[in-house]
Amino acid sequence: MNRALKTWALGALMLFASMPLFASGQDVPEAPTPVEPPTRHPISGLERIMVPVGGERFVMEIAAEPVSRARGLAGRETIPRNEGMLFAYPRKDVLGFWMKGCLTAIDIAYVSSDGRILKMYRMKKPPARLPDERIATYEARLLRYPSRHLVQFALEFAPGTIDRLGLKVGDQLPLPVDTLIKMSR
Repeated sequence: MNRALKTWALGALMLFASMPLFASGQDVPEAPTPVEPPTRHPISGLERIMVPVGGERFVMEIAAEPVSRARGLAGRETIPRNEGMLFAYPRKDVLGFWMKGCLTAIDIAYVSSDGRILKMYRMKKPPARLPDERIATYEARLLRYPSRHLVQFALEFAPGTIDRLGLKVGDQLPLPVDTLIKMSR
C-alpha cells in the first residue's frame, strides 16, 4: 500500500471507531463521566467537595468557620437534589440547629468525628414571623434540632433525601475528616 492510501485507511478506521455503536437499532449509552464540582459555590463562595452518601454523590459546600456556619442555607428557596452543605467544627460538641431564615425544609444528619451518623432530622420550613412580632419572640418559638451527642460535622440536604436514600443512624460516611478538621475554625 502506498503512503496516501495507508493514511486514508487509518483515518477511516479512526472515524469508524469513534462512531456510536448500535444494538438492535438503539444507541449504546456512554458510561457516565465523573464530574468534579467547581472549587467554589457561585452564590456562597464556599469551597465544595464531592461526598458519597447512600450510594450517590453529593456536591457539598463546606461551612468551616463561624460566619458561614451561622448563615448556612438560609435564604435559599431550593436545594438541588444532590447538593447540600457540610458544617465542619474544630472540636466535637453537642450541636443544635434551627431554621431561622430558611425558605425550604431541610434534612440534617449529625455526624461523629469518625464519620458515623448519630442523629437525623427532617427539619420543617419555619412559620412566618407574625406582624408586629418581636424578633426575640419569633426566635423563641422556632424549633431547635439538637445533635444530642458529641459530633464534629452536620450535613444538610434537600428535603426528602434521608428517606430517598434510606439513611439510618449508625451509617458510616466516608468524609475527609482530617482535611475538614484542618479547614475548620
